[in-house]
Formats: sequence, structure tokens, C-alpha cells
Amino acid sequence: MWWEQTTVAEVYALHNLLVAAVLFVAVDLEGRTGAGLDRRIALLFFLFGLGLTHHRTIVLLAPGLAIYLLWAMPGIWRPRRMWFRWGLALLAPLLLYLYLPLRSWMGAGDLHGSYTNTWTGFWDHVLARGYTGFFAANALSVDRSPADWMGLWIAQSGWLGIVFATVGLLWLWNRQTRKAVVLISVVLATNVIFTLFYRVGDQQVFLLPAWLCAAVLAGGGVAWLAQCAPDKWASWAALAGALLLLVGFWRGPWVNRSQAWAVHDYAVDMAKTPFAAGSVLIGLEGEVTALRYMQQSAGLGLDAEGETTDDPEQRRRAVAAAIESGRPVYLTRELEGIADRYSFSGEGPLVRVWPRGETSPQTPQVTLDQSLANGALDLRGYDLELLNWAQGWAVRPTFYWQPTTPLTQTLKLSLRIIGADGAPLTYSDGTPAVTDRFPLRQVAPTTTWLPGVTVRDVYELYLPPGARQAPAQLQAILYDSETLMEVGRIEIPIPMPPN
Repeated sequence: MWWEQTTVAEVYALHNLLVAAVLFVAVDLEGRTGAGLDRRIALLFFLFGLGLTHHRTIVLLAPGLAIYLLWAMPGIWRPRRMWFRWGLALLAPLLLYLYLPLRSWMGAGDLHGSYTNTWTGFWDHVLARGYTGFFAANALSVDRSPADWMGLWIAQSGWLGIVFATVGLLWLWNRQTRKAVVLISVVLATNVIFTLFYRVGDQQVFLLPAWLCAAVLAGGGVAWLAQCAPDKWASWAALAGALLLLVGFWRGPWVNRSQAWAVHDYAVDMAKTPFAAGSVLIGLEGEVTALRYMQQSAGLGLDAEGETTDDPEQRRRAVAAAIESGRPVYLTRELEGIADRYSFSGEGPLVRVWPRGETSPQTPQVTLDQSLANGALDLRGYDLELLNWAQGWAVRPTFYWQPTTPLTQTLKLSLRIIGADGAPLTYSDGTPAVTDRFPLRQVAPTTTWLPGVTVRDVYELYLPPGARQAPAQLQAILYDSETLMEVGRIEIPIPMPPN
């Protein structure tokens, strides 16, 4: 997870550098006195303030720091002249926030489009008020069991890391480092508790400070191993312990991020959608930010205006307002409560919203008249496009469905890239080239489709290596999502990509 976060444009690598800096300065306070101690505490407050200007979860260090300072520095709570200097050290970095209104006043905007240059807008940004909704169930939340969390921890540190951290905690507790151990342990626990209650799709990134603290404790385990060895072997014992930790969490090719282009490919593909003039793209903050980034960096998707809202009800209102005003509307993901109000069509990785009963009159590349679901649904044809993406070749099938009567089944599509023997091909990591998805990216189940109205349905799949070496086919199996009974299938030849 550390390596992943250092190879993407995210905030967590710098955040955890500041966490490490704060903890390092804090544990180095013990034994200092006089002016040296005062300057060191001022540096601690400065780093904490700097952390506040970057990512507000730095406040999760506050309980541990408070306990540590009150315990390690008796009388620090009594008013003194140094409080003023420490307060200035804490507040000075916060002046960096003045950059926001100054640059906004000069006409600059943020990629998210969420900052408004008002007093309320300023404090909404500084206090991250827009993120409080993630403490409740939301569209991005993922339910994890205790076993899931334990598996996640083991995947990051290995069993040896857990053992060394436990041994290190016990060994350091019985030395002259008890206060620092309490600081590290409280910071670890605080970040774990926050992560459990902060329900976002990437909860694991908020465990990075906890894993940092666990790594410090594991270092204590290595030190214990060195102490147990005879003096002449102590250095070798410490090296052996460090190598054991390295072997314990080594994942080989898993840490190879050189071909991790999926998010980039999605952003480029989204921005290349043939937006109608005056379009509005409604999505989550990160999704709309991706569009704005591509607009400013590559000049793509300039006919679309991004509208950011993480709240489903606000997205529903935004869709209604845009449709009422006659603007073309595109969604990045599913949105409950709109399926029976509008009609929809797939547009690249997006779904376009239409007034009920209307869609775009497009003709498939290959026309068919295949009856499915006991005659309740017709497959009018399909398109097949090869995509030369950064992560590798991909295939985009587009299906044109048309109900003949109201559908009573919630249908789902299983897409498989198969070889000459009919078996699914596999990717480099051994996983089969198979994906099961609801049509229209789950925006509208088949039970809400109108008879006689054609639904354009788009998918994307990366091609496995086998499909680039020999002819392959795309097998699409339509089935009832409740009974799993097949209602129809089609096999489409996949052209081999050029060398």
C-alpha cells in the first residue's frame, strides 16, 4: 500500500512523511532540557501545523501527542512565555491557506470545482466539511468483516511483521522508552478506530499511519533480537531480523506498478466521449476531477461541464435540473431512484440520461434480429472496437437491446474472452478474462426498460495475452440475476491487434 500510494497523484505519501516527522521529533524530546527542549517543541508544533495545511487527518496524532507531552514533560500545562512561541509555530504554516482566496481572486480554480471564494466556502474547505457524510453508509462504503481487516493487515506486514511488532511493543515497554511506546500505540489505535468508522471505498489508505507505527514497533522487535545475541553477533542478529521482516512481507511482482494504467485509461476514455455541446457530467469528486484534469492537460472533453456531488439526492436533483433545461446529461455511475424516470444509453464509460422514451438513433455496425428471454428481448445488433490503451489492448463491445414486452427479469451479462477450445483465456496474473456486469453500468435494471425503445449498452475488457497471439472470441451470456438461468448468448470474433 505504501508503494501504491507513492506512484499515484494522491495526498497520502506526503501526509505520512509529515506523520513520521512529527513522531520522530516527539520521541526525541525526552532527555532534552532548557532552550533546546523549547526549540524542539516549537519544531514539533510547526510540523503539526504544516500537516494541518496538507491533510486534516493529522489531528489523529493529537490524542497521543497530548498524553505523551503531559507525561514526558511535567508541568508543560502550566502557562509560560514559551506558549506564545509554540502557538506561533503552530499557526504560522496555516498562513499557507491564504493562497486559496488570493489565487481564486486572481481567477484560478481547483480541479474539483468544489471551492467557492466566500467566507463559508473557505471554511468548508479548511475544515473538510464536505467529507463528514462518509461517517455514515454511502455509495462508496465497503462492508468488511474482522477477517477481512486481519487479512488486509497480514497482506501489508506479513505474520512476521505482526510477531516482531508484538515482541517490540513488550520489549520497548520494559525499557526507558515507555512514554514513546504509549505515543506510538495511541496513534496506531486512533488511526485504526478512525478507519473503521470512515466509510469510503479506499479505507485502507487511512491505515498507513497505523502501519507506520507498527513498523516502528517491529523495529523494536529487531532490536530485541540483537540484544539477545552475544555482543559480537548483535549486528548480524539485527540484520537477520530485518531480512526476516523483508521476506515476510515481500510480494514479488505484486509491487510492480509500471503497468498500472487502469485509472489513467478510464480518465482518458471518459474525456474522449463524444459529448454533445453544452453537456453536463454529473459524478463523484474524483471522477469529475479526472475530467477536468484531462480538459486542462490534454484538451479533451471540452464540450462537457463537470458537476461534482457525492450526495445521491443532490445528484438526482442535478439530473432533473439539467434534463428540464434541455442539457445533455451524462452519469459516471449508478444512481438509485431515477431508473423509471428517464431513458438511458451507454456512451463510452458513461451513461447518457434522456427524457423518458427518448434515446439516440444509432445504427449498430453488425445488425441482428436475435430473440432472447423467450421473445421478450431482441438483440438488434452490436459494435466491436479495439482500444489501444496505455495498459494494453482492450476490446469494447456495444450491444443494442430492444424489449418487445415489459421485462420481468433483472438480467445480467457475463462477458468472457475465450480461445479456440471454448475456455476463458487468462491474464498475466492467472485470473480468467471473465466479468459479470449489469447492463448500463447498473443505472437502470432491465425491468425498467420500455418496450420498443432501443438501449445502447457499452462494456470494456482488457485483452489477455492469448487474444493477441491467436484468434479469440467474445462470449456474451445473458442470464437472470436471481435464478442464474441463461436466457441467451452470442459469440463475437475478436480481431487480433496489430503488432
